[in-house]
Amino acid sequence: MLSQNISRQFWRFSIPSVMAMIVSGIYLIVDGIFIGQVLGANGLAAINLAWPIMFLVTGMGLMIGVGGGALISIAQGQKRPEKAQNLFGHALLLIMLLAALISLSLHYLQAAPIRWQGASGHIQLLAEHYLSIMGYGSFLVMASCALPILVRNDNAPNYATGLMVVGALANIGLDYLFIVQWNWDLKGAAYATLAAQALVLLLALVYFGSASSQLKLFQPNFDFRPRYFYRIANLGLSSFFTTLYTAFITVIYNYLFLKYGSVTETGAYAIVLYISVVYYFIAEGFANGMQPLISYNYGAKRYDNVLKVLRLGFSIIIGSGIACVMLLNSFSELSVAVFNNNDPALLEATVLGIRLHLWAMPLDGLIFTAAVVFQSLNQASRANLISVSNMLIQLPFMLLLPVLFGISGIWLVMPLSTVLLSFVVGYWLIKLRQQLRQH
Repeated sequence: MLSQNISRQFWRFSIPSVMAMIVSGIYLIVDGIFIGQVLGANGLAAINLAWPIMFLVTGMGLMIGVGGGALISIAQGQKRPEKAQNLFGHALLLIMLLAALISLSLHYLQAAPIRWQGASGHIQLLAEHYLSIMGYGSFLVMASCALPILVRNDNAPNYATGLMVVGALANIGLDYLFIVQWNWDLKGAAYATLAAQALVLLLALVYFGSASSQLKLFQPNFDFRPRYFYRIANLGLSSFFTTLYTAFITVIYNYLFLKYGSVTETGAYAIVLYISVVYYFIAEGFANGMQPLISYNYGAKRYDNVLKVLRLGFSIIIGSGIACVMLLNSFSELSVAVFNNNDPALLEATVLGIRLHLWAMPLDGLIFTAAVVFQSLNQASRANLISVSNMLIQLPFMLLLPVLFGISGIWLVMPLSTVLLSFVVGYWLIKLRQQLRQH
Protein backbone atom coordinates (compact mmCIF):
# COMPACT_ATOMS: atom_id res chain seq x y z
CA MET A 1 0.00 0.00 0.00
CA LEU A 2 2.79 2.44 0.87
CA SER A 3 4.39 2.22 -2.56
CA GLN A 4 1.26 3.34 -4.43
CA ASN A 5 -0.39 6.75 -4.81
CA ILE A 6 -2.80 7.25 -1.90
CA SER A 7 -5.54 8.76 -4.08
CA ARG A 8 -5.38 5.76 -6.38
CA GLN A 9 -5.52 3.47 -3.34
CA PHE A 10 -8.53 5.40 -2.04
CA TRP A 11 -10.49 4.76 -5.21
CA ARG A 12 -9.25 1.17 -5.43
CA PHE A 13 -10.76 0.40 -2.04
CA SER A 14 -13.72 2.79 -2.13
CA ILE A 15 -15.24 2.07 -5.54
CA PRO A 16 -15.72 -1.68 -4.94
CA SER A 17 -17.01 -0.96 -1.45
CA VAL A 18 -19.48 1.67 -2.67
CA MET A 19 -20.64 -0.55 -5.53
CA ALA A 20 -21.20 -3.40 -3.10
CA MET A 21 -23.19 -1.17 -0.75
CA ILE A 22 -25.25 0.28 -3.60
CA VAL A 23 -26.14 -3.24 -4.72
CA SER A 24 -27.07 -4.08 -1.13
CA GLY A 25 -29.16 -0.91 -1.02
CA ILE A 26 -30.90 -1.86 -4.27
CA TYR A 27 -31.61 -5.29 -2.81
CA LEU A 28 -33.22 -3.73 0.28
CA ILE A 29 -35.25 -1.36 -1.86
CA VAL A 30 -36.46 -4.17 -4.11
CA ASP A 31 -37.28 -6.17 -0.99
CA GLY A 32 -39.39 -3.24 0.19
CA ILE A 33 -41.05 -2.91 -3.22
CA PHE A 34 -42.11 -6.57 -3.16
CA ILE A 35 -43.45 -6.25 0.38
CA GLY A 36 -45.20 -2.93 -0.26
CA GLN A 37 -46.81 -4.00 -3.53
CA VAL A 38 -47.90 -7.46 -2.32
CA LEU A 39 -48.62 -6.91 1.40
CA GLY A 40 -49.19 -3.13 1.51
CA ALA A 41 -48.90 -0.96 4.62
CA ASN A 42 -49.41 -3.96 6.92
CA GLY A 43 -46.40 -5.77 5.45
CA LEU A 44 -44.21 -2.66 5.59
CA ALA A 45 -45.21 -1.98 9.19
CA ALA A 46 -44.63 -5.60 10.19
CA ILE A 47 -41.10 -5.84 8.80
CA ASN A 48 -40.33 -2.49 10.44
CA LEU A 49 -41.25 -4.08 13.78
CA ALA A 50 -38.83 -6.97 13.20
CA TRP A 51 -35.98 -4.80 11.89
CA PRO A 52 -34.74 -3.49 15.28
CA ILE A 53 -33.91 -7.00 16.43
CA MET A 54 -32.15 -7.86 13.19
CA PHE A 55 -30.25 -4.57 13.34
CA LEU A 56 -28.75 -5.79 16.61
CA VAL A 57 -27.68 -9.09 15.04
CA THR A 58 -26.23 -7.25 12.05
CA GLY A 59 -24.46 -4.90 14.44
CA MET A 60 -22.73 -7.82 16.12
CA GLY A 61 -21.40 -8.96 12.74
CA LEU A 62 -20.23 -5.46 11.84
CA MET A 63 -18.60 -5.08 15.25
CA ILE A 64 -16.48 -8.17 14.65
CA GLY A 65 -15.75 -7.36 11.01
CA VAL A 66 -14.78 -3.72 11.55
CA GLY A 67 -12.98 -4.24 14.87
CA GLY A 68 -11.14 -7.33 13.70
CA GLY A 69 -10.44 -5.83 10.27
CA ALA A 70 -8.94 -2.63 11.72
CA LEU A 71 -6.68 -4.55 14.11
CA ILE A 72 -5.60 -6.92 11.33
CA SER A 73 -4.76 -4.00 9.02
CA ILE A 74 -2.78 -2.25 11.75
CA ALA A 75 -0.85 -5.48 12.43
CA GLN A 76 -0.14 -5.88 8.72
CA GLY A 77 1.04 -2.26 8.52
CA GLN A 78 3.39 -3.04 11.39
CA LYS A 79 4.72 -6.08 9.46
CA ARG A 80 3.38 -8.59 12.01
CA PRO A 81 1.63 -11.28 9.93
CA GLU A 82 1.48 -13.82 12.78
CA LYS A 83 -0.47 -11.39 14.93
CA ALA A 84 -2.81 -10.58 12.02
CA GLN A 85 -3.47 -14.29 11.49
CA ASN A 86 -4.17 -14.86 15.18
CA LEU A 87 -6.59 -11.92 15.28
CA PHE A 88 -8.41 -13.40 12.29
CA GLY A 89 -8.87 -16.70 14.11
CA HIS A 90 -10.29 -14.93 17.14
CA ALA A 91 -12.71 -12.98 14.94
CA LEU A 92 -14.08 -16.21 13.44
CA LEU A 93 -14.46 -17.81 16.86
CA LEU A 94 -16.23 -14.73 18.22
CA ILE A 95 -18.78 -14.87 15.37
CA MET A 96 -19.71 -18.44 16.32
CA LEU A 97 -19.97 -17.73 20.04
CA LEU A 98 -22.10 -14.60 19.73
CA ALA A 99 -24.36 -16.13 17.07
CA ALA A 100 -25.16 -19.08 19.37
CA LEU A 101 -25.94 -16.70 22.23
CA ILE A 102 -28.23 -14.54 20.06
CA SER A 103 -30.18 -17.54 18.68
CA LEU A 104 -30.78 -18.87 22.20
CA SER A 105 -31.89 -15.44 23.42
CA LEU A 106 -34.36 -14.94 20.57
CA HIS A 107 -35.75 -18.46 21.05
CA TYR A 108 -36.35 -17.66 24.73
CA LEU A 109 -37.91 -14.21 24.09
CA GLN A 110 -40.11 -15.39 21.16
CA ALA A 111 -42.76 -12.72 20.41
CA ALA A 112 -41.89 -10.34 23.27
CA PRO A 113 -39.73 -7.90 21.19
CA ILE A 114 -42.65 -7.35 18.80
CA ARG A 115 -45.19 -6.76 21.58
CA TRP A 116 -42.88 -4.29 23.32
CA GLN A 117 -43.30 -1.93 20.35
CA GLY A 118 -47.07 -1.78 20.79
CA ALA A 119 -47.97 -4.13 17.92
CA SER A 120 -51.07 -6.31 17.83
CA GLY A 121 -53.25 -8.26 15.43
CA HIS A 122 -52.19 -9.20 11.91
CA ILE A 123 -49.02 -7.08 11.75
CA GLN A 124 -47.82 -8.69 15.00
CA LEU A 125 -48.22 -12.17 13.50
CA LEU A 126 -46.42 -11.19 10.30
CA ALA A 127 -43.52 -9.70 12.26
CA GLU A 128 -43.30 -12.75 14.54
CA HIS A 129 -43.09 -15.13 11.57
CA TYR A 130 -40.22 -13.14 10.07
CA LEU A 131 -38.31 -12.76 13.33
CA SER A 132 -38.63 -16.42 14.38
CA ILE A 133 -37.02 -17.59 11.13
CA MET A 134 -34.26 -14.97 11.13
CA GLY A 135 -33.44 -15.67 14.78
CA TYR A 136 -32.42 -19.24 14.03
CA GLY A 137 -30.21 -17.94 11.22
CA SER A 138 -28.23 -15.51 13.39
CA PHE A 139 -24.92 -17.15 12.46
CA LEU A 140 -25.58 -16.57 8.75
CA VAL A 141 -26.58 -12.95 9.38
CA MET A 142 -23.46 -12.19 11.40
CA ALA A 143 -21.04 -14.07 9.15
CA SER A 144 -22.38 -12.42 5.98
CA CYS A 145 -21.75 -9.00 7.59
CA ALA A 146 -18.31 -9.70 9.05
CA LEU A 147 -16.59 -11.86 6.44
CA PRO A 148 -16.77 -9.46 3.45
CA ILE A 149 -15.10 -6.81 5.64
CA LEU A 150 -12.33 -9.24 6.58
CA VAL A 151 -11.91 -10.21 2.91
CA ARG A 152 -11.59 -6.53 1.96
CA ASN A 153 -9.01 -5.93 4.68
CA ASP A 154 -7.04 -8.88 3.35
CA ASN A 155 -6.31 -6.62 0.35
CA ALA A 156 -9.06 -8.17 -1.79
CA PRO A 157 -11.67 -5.37 -2.16
CA ASN A 158 -12.92 -6.64 -5.52
CA TYR A 159 -13.66 -10.11 -4.18
CA ALA A 160 -15.41 -8.55 -1.17
CA THR A 161 -17.57 -6.55 -3.58
CA GLY A 162 -18.34 -9.71 -5.53
CA LEU A 163 -19.54 -11.41 -2.35
CA MET A 164 -22.03 -8.65 -1.62
CA VAL A 165 -23.20 -8.37 -5.22
CA VAL A 166 -23.82 -12.11 -5.54
CA GLY A 167 -25.63 -12.17 -2.19
CA ALA A 168 -27.82 -9.19 -3.08
CA LEU A 169 -28.77 -10.54 -6.52
CA ALA A 170 -29.59 -13.96 -5.04
CA ASN A 171 -31.76 -12.27 -2.44
CA ILE A 172 -33.70 -10.29 -5.04
CA GLY A 173 -34.37 -13.40 -7.12
CA LEU A 174 -35.47 -15.44 -4.14
CA ASP A 175 -37.66 -12.59 -2.86
CA TYR A 176 -39.54 -12.61 -6.15
CA LEU A 177 -39.93 -16.38 -6.03
CA PHE A 178 -40.95 -16.68 -2.38
CA ILE A 179 -43.02 -13.50 -1.93
CA VAL A 180 -44.59 -12.85 -5.33
CA GLN A 181 -44.81 -16.31 -6.91
CA TRP A 182 -45.27 -18.55 -3.87
CA ASN A 183 -47.10 -16.06 -1.59
CA TRP A 184 -45.01 -16.85 1.51
CA ASP A 185 -45.50 -13.25 2.80
CA LEU A 186 -42.76 -12.17 5.25
CA LYS A 187 -41.69 -15.75 5.85
CA GLY A 188 -40.57 -15.77 2.22
CA ALA A 189 -38.52 -12.62 2.79
CA ALA A 190 -36.77 -14.27 5.74
CA TYR A 191 -35.98 -17.49 3.88
CA ALA A 192 -34.70 -15.52 0.87
CA THR A 193 -32.38 -13.46 3.06
CA LEU A 194 -30.91 -16.45 4.89
CA ALA A 195 -30.36 -18.41 1.67
CA ALA A 196 -28.49 -15.48 0.11
CA GLN A 197 -26.41 -15.01 3.25
CA ALA A 198 -25.49 -18.70 3.24
CA LEU A 199 -24.17 -18.20 -0.29
CA VAL A 200 -22.04 -15.23 0.87
CA LEU A 201 -20.65 -17.33 3.71
CA LEU A 202 -19.75 -20.18 1.37
CA LEU A 203 -17.94 -17.91 -1.10
CA ALA A 204 -16.04 -16.17 1.72
CA LEU A 205 -14.87 -19.53 3.05
CA VAL A 206 -13.72 -20.46 -0.46
CA TYR A 207 -11.62 -17.28 -0.56
CA PHE A 208 -10.00 -17.82 2.83
CA GLY A 209 -9.24 -21.41 1.87
CA SER A 210 -7.51 -20.33 -1.35
CA ALA A 211 -3.90 -19.44 -2.09
CA SER A 212 -4.92 -15.80 -2.74
CA SER A 213 -5.69 -15.16 0.91
CA GLN A 214 -3.01 -13.99 3.34
CA LEU A 215 -5.35 -14.95 6.21
CA LYS A 216 -5.94 -18.70 6.49
CA LEU A 217 -8.90 -20.62 7.86
CA PHE A 218 -6.81 -23.44 9.31
CA GLN A 219 -4.30 -22.32 11.90
CA PRO A 220 -2.26 -25.19 13.41
CA ASN A 221 -0.40 -22.74 15.68
CA PHE A 222 -3.46 -20.84 16.87
CA ASP A 223 -2.64 -19.00 20.12
CA PHE A 224 -5.86 -18.49 22.08
CA ARG A 225 -5.84 -15.11 23.82
CA PRO A 226 -9.17 -14.09 25.39
CA ARG A 227 -8.06 -10.45 25.49
CA TYR A 228 -8.25 -10.43 21.67
CA PHE A 229 -12.01 -10.91 21.99
CA TYR A 230 -12.13 -7.77 24.07
CA ARG A 231 -9.89 -5.80 21.71
CA ILE A 232 -11.91 -6.79 18.63
CA ALA A 233 -15.24 -6.07 20.31
CA ASN A 234 -14.03 -2.84 21.90
CA LEU A 235 -12.66 -1.39 18.68
CA GLY A 236 -15.71 -2.52 16.70
CA LEU A 237 -18.16 -1.44 19.38
CA SER A 238 -18.89 1.83 17.62
CA SER A 239 -20.23 -0.11 14.61
CA PHE A 240 -22.45 -2.08 16.97
CA PHE A 241 -23.59 1.12 18.65
CA THR A 242 -24.40 2.57 15.22
CA THR A 243 -26.76 -0.32 14.49
CA LEU A 244 -27.96 -0.28 18.11
CA TYR A 245 -28.79 3.36 17.54
CA THR A 246 -30.76 2.41 14.42
CA ALA A 247 -32.55 -0.37 16.30
CA PHE A 248 -33.25 1.91 19.25
CA ILE A 249 -34.76 4.76 17.26
CA THR A 250 -36.73 2.33 15.07
CA VAL A 251 -38.33 0.82 18.18
CA ILE A 252 -39.16 4.27 19.56
CA TYR A 253 -40.43 5.54 16.22
CA ASN A 254 -42.61 2.46 15.75
CA TYR A 255 -44.09 3.00 19.21
CA LEU A 256 -44.63 6.73 18.65
CA PHE A 257 -46.18 6.31 15.21
CA LEU A 258 -48.56 3.62 16.49
CA LYS A 259 -49.42 5.84 19.50
CA TYR A 260 -49.90 9.18 17.73
CA GLY A 261 -50.81 7.83 14.28
CA SER A 262 -51.64 4.42 12.82
CA VAL A 263 -50.29 1.52 10.79
CA THR A 264 -50.18 3.93 7.83
CA GLU A 265 -47.58 6.18 9.48
CA THR A 266 -45.58 3.13 10.59
CA GLY A 267 -45.59 1.86 7.01
CA ALA A 268 -44.59 5.34 5.82
CA TYR A 269 -41.63 5.26 8.20
CA ALA A 270 -40.56 1.92 6.70
CA ILE A 271 -40.64 3.45 3.20
CA VAL A 272 -38.60 6.47 4.36
CA LEU A 273 -35.99 4.05 5.74
CA TYR A 274 -35.93 2.12 2.45
CA ILE A 275 -35.46 5.32 0.45
CA SER A 276 -32.75 6.74 2.72
CA VAL A 277 -30.79 3.50 2.42
CA VAL A 278 -29.38 4.72 -0.90
CA TYR A 279 -27.42 7.56 0.68
CA TYR A 280 -26.46 5.78 3.87
CA PHE A 281 -25.05 2.84 1.94
CA ILE A 282 -23.06 5.18 -0.32
CA ALA A 283 -21.65 6.89 2.77
CA GLU A 284 -20.95 3.56 4.43
CA GLY A 285 -19.25 2.30 1.27
CA PHE A 286 -16.81 5.22 1.21
CA ALA A 287 -16.25 4.98 4.97
CA ASN A 288 -15.52 1.27 4.68
CA GLY A 289 -13.14 1.97 1.81
CA MET A 290 -11.32 4.54 3.95
CA GLN A 291 -10.91 2.25 6.96
CA PRO A 292 -8.16 -0.16 5.82
CA LEU A 293 -6.16 2.70 4.27
CA ILE A 294 -6.36 4.81 7.43
CA SER A 295 -5.48 1.87 9.69
CA TYR A 296 -2.59 0.65 7.53
CA ASN A 297 -1.02 4.09 7.03
CA TYR A 298 -1.52 4.98 10.69
CA GLY A 299 0.23 1.75 11.69
CA ALA A 300 3.03 2.61 9.24
CA LYS A 301 3.24 6.19 10.62
CA ARG A 302 2.33 7.78 7.26
CA TYR A 303 0.13 10.49 8.75
CA ASP A 304 0.23 12.56 5.54
CA ASN A 305 -1.58 9.73 3.77
CA VAL A 306 -4.15 9.53 6.57
CA LEU A 307 -4.95 13.22 6.12
CA LYS A 308 -5.34 12.82 2.34
CA VAL A 309 -7.79 9.95 2.83
CA LEU A 310 -9.80 12.01 5.34
CA ARG A 311 -10.05 14.99 2.98
CA LEU A 312 -11.19 12.87 0.05
CA GLY A 313 -13.64 10.79 2.05
CA PHE A 314 -15.43 13.57 3.91
CA SER A 315 -15.72 15.76 0.80
CA ILE A 316 -17.41 12.97 -1.13
CA ILE A 317 -19.68 11.79 1.69
CA ILE A 318 -21.01 15.25 2.58
CA GLY A 319 -21.34 16.27 -1.08
CA SER A 320 -23.29 13.16 -2.01
CA GLY A 321 -25.56 13.73 0.99
CA ILE A 322 -26.47 17.21 -0.22
CA ALA A 323 -27.21 15.83 -3.72
CA CYS A 324 -29.45 13.08 -2.29
CA VAL A 325 -31.49 15.54 -0.22
CA MET A 326 -32.09 17.71 -3.27
CA LEU A 327 -33.14 14.75 -5.43
CA LEU A 328 -35.47 13.26 -2.81
CA ASN A 329 -37.27 16.55 -2.28
CA SER A 330 -37.60 17.10 -6.03
CA PHE A 331 -38.95 13.60 -6.77
CA SER A 332 -40.51 12.56 -3.45
CA GLU A 333 -43.86 11.36 -4.84
CA LEU A 334 -42.17 9.35 -7.59
CA SER A 335 -39.86 7.74 -5.01
CA VAL A 336 -42.79 6.68 -2.84
CA ALA A 337 -44.94 5.38 -5.70
CA VAL A 338 -42.78 2.28 -6.31
CA PHE A 339 -43.50 1.05 -2.75
CA ASN A 340 -47.16 2.01 -2.69
CA ASN A 341 -50.05 0.03 -4.15
CA ASN A 342 -52.56 2.88 -4.75
CA ASP A 343 -52.88 3.97 -1.12
CA PRO A 344 -53.20 7.81 -1.10
CA ALA A 345 -52.95 8.04 2.71
CA LEU A 346 -49.67 6.11 2.66
CA LEU A 347 -48.35 8.37 -0.14
CA GLU A 348 -49.20 11.56 1.73
CA ALA A 349 -47.70 10.32 5.02
CA THR A 350 -44.47 9.21 3.36
CA VAL A 351 -43.91 12.42 1.39
CA LEU A 352 -44.28 14.38 4.64
CA GLY A 353 -41.73 12.04 6.24
CA ILE A 354 -39.19 12.53 3.44
CA ARG A 355 -39.36 16.31 3.68
CA LEU A 356 -39.22 16.55 7.46
CA HIS A 357 -37.01 13.58 8.35
CA LEU A 358 -34.20 13.47 5.77
CA TRP A 359 -32.99 17.04 5.31
CA ALA A 360 -30.02 16.56 7.69
CA MET A 361 -28.69 13.40 5.98
CA PRO A 362 -25.32 14.95 4.99
CA LEU A 363 -24.58 15.67 8.66
CA ASP A 364 -25.63 12.14 9.57
CA GLY A 365 -23.05 10.91 7.06
CA LEU A 366 -20.44 13.14 8.72
CA ILE A 367 -21.20 11.64 12.15
CA PHE A 368 -21.18 8.04 10.93
CA THR A 369 -17.91 8.48 9.03
CA ALA A 370 -16.26 10.18 11.99
CA ALA A 371 -16.99 7.13 14.14
CA VAL A 372 -15.39 4.88 11.49
CA VAL A 373 -12.34 7.16 11.33
CA PHE A 374 -11.74 6.95 15.08
CA GLN A 375 -12.17 3.18 14.93
CA SER A 376 -9.58 3.03 12.17
CA LEU A 377 -7.13 4.91 14.39
CA ASN A 378 -7.71 2.48 17.30
CA GLN A 379 -9.44 5.24 19.30
CA ALA A 380 -12.33 3.10 20.43
CA SER A 381 -13.53 5.34 23.26
CA ARG A 382 -14.05 8.35 20.97
CA ALA A 383 -15.82 6.24 18.33
CA ASN A 384 -18.07 4.66 20.97
CA LEU A 385 -18.89 8.05 22.47
CA ILE A 386 -20.06 9.34 19.08
CA SER A 387 -22.37 6.37 18.58
CA VAL A 388 -23.80 6.46 22.13
CA SER A 389 -24.30 10.22 21.96
CA ASN A 390 -26.23 9.76 18.71
CA MET A 391 -28.79 7.76 20.69
CA LEU A 392 -28.91 9.77 23.91
CA ILE A 393 -29.19 13.18 22.28
CA GLN A 394 -32.49 12.18 20.66
CA LEU A 395 -34.26 11.22 23.90
CA PRO A 396 -35.38 14.72 24.98
CA PHE A 397 -36.56 15.46 21.44
CA MET A 398 -38.55 12.20 21.43
CA LEU A 399 -40.27 13.15 24.68
CA LEU A 400 -41.06 16.74 23.72
CA LEU A 401 -41.64 17.11 19.97
CA PRO A 402 -44.46 14.54 19.51
CA VAL A 403 -46.41 16.19 22.34
CA LEU A 404 -45.99 19.63 20.78
CA PHE A 405 -46.32 18.85 17.07
CA GLY A 406 -47.79 15.34 16.79
CA ILE A 407 -46.70 13.30 13.74
CA SER A 408 -44.61 16.17 12.34
CA GLY A 409 -42.73 16.35 15.63
CA ILE A 410 -41.82 12.65 15.40
CA TRP A 411 -40.35 13.16 11.93
CA LEU A 412 -38.25 16.12 13.16
CA VAL A 413 -36.58 14.30 16.09
CA MET A 414 -33.64 12.86 14.18
CA PRO A 415 -32.61 15.83 11.99
CA LEU A 416 -32.65 18.31 14.87
CA SER A 417 -30.57 16.08 17.15
CA THR A 418 -28.18 15.36 14.25
CA VAL A 419 -27.49 19.07 13.80
CA LEU A 420 -26.57 19.45 17.47
CA LEU A 421 -24.26 16.42 17.53
CA SER A 422 -22.52 17.45 14.30
CA PHE A 423 -21.09 20.54 16.03
CA VAL A 424 -19.35 18.34 18.63
CA VAL A 425 -18.13 15.78 16.08
CA GLY A 426 -16.88 18.52 13.76
CA TYR A 427 -14.79 19.97 16.60
CA TRP A 428 -13.24 16.55 17.33
CA LEU A 429 -12.34 16.10 13.66
CA ILE A 430 -10.65 19.50 13.56
CA LYS A 431 -8.58 18.54 16.63
CA LEU A 432 -7.69 15.20 15.01
CA ARG A 433 -6.43 16.97 11.87
CA GLN A 434 -4.25 19.23 13.99
CA GLN A 435 -2.77 16.26 15.85
CA LEU A 436 -1.96 14.38 12.64
CA ARG A 437 -0.30 17.46 11.14
CA GLN A 438 1.95 17.79 14.19
CA HIS A 439 3.42 14.28 13.78
